[in-house]
Amino acid sequence: MKQIFYSIAFISFLQLYSSCQKELSATSDQGKTCKLASATYYLAFGGVYDSSAFVYNGDKVIRAESEIKTITYGFNGSNITTRTYFDKLANAVSFSDTSEYDASNRLKKLTAWFYPGRFAQETTKITYLFNYNGDFVDKVTSIQQGSSSNSSSDTLHNLFRVDAAGNTENIITVDNIGNIYDSVHYAYDRNPNYFKKIHPNYFIFDVNFQMQGNYLHHLPYFFSTNNVTEFSYYGTGTYPVGYEMDSLKNMSSVSVSGSPYVTYRYDCK
Repeated sequence: MKQIFYSIAFISFLQLYSSCQKELSATSDQGKTCKLASATYYLAFGGVYDSSAFVYNGDKVIRAESEIKTITYGFNGSNITTRTYFDKLANAVSFSDTSEYDASNRLKKLTAWFYPGRFAQETTKITYLFNYNGDFVDKVTSIQQGSSSNSSSDTLHNLFRVDAAGNTENIITVDNIGNIYDSVHYAYDRNPNYFKKIHPNYFIFDVNFQMQGNYLHHLPYFFSTNNVTEFSYYGTGTYPVGYEMDSLKNMSSVSVSGSPYVTYRYDCK
């Protein structure tokens, strides 16, 4: 059966990385400690499609909420181990995930369940298995299994090419016999990663960030040493990515092809 992984654009929740999931507050250049208080997400043609207000217990995020959703987080020590997305429009849980870590405290497996409703036609399980080369992810194996009797397991291998600076240059997606399903390329600036200042594993902190279609294609924004400034598919159709900073040098917005994608507001003390 040919693999079809849904973009599930609203869910960058399936993000993954190689270090501790500890909640950290960013310290600005003026000595203030800042936490991300809220994020607002925009449609490509304008208008707001969702937002998140982040609630903390100490330095740990425990909830992200908007008019259409509530996301709750579970921890084992400093690691985020569970997340649940409650869809207020459907009055039901739309997805949940669990995370497992290796002895070096790196994410080794993430299992996500999608339930019938607004985001899935049937109960679907997607498993992500992580391989590392040194400190960096070099492959993520994706396994999707539907619940219907005629569903079969689909597997894709997502190969990460990382340069000497620690930036993911491209992700090539192939099936078990080597057929190429996707090829995404990235360019970077030389500034320290802005997302890591908000949270060391932003991919699991913010469910909504999903500027590109396939969720795995967002991982370079969070994994890499520097900041993505453009991306392209199969080396064509380049899309520039821009950032704005506030007076405390916190990232205040992200844009793609000149259009706003997300804006951020901070609580600084």
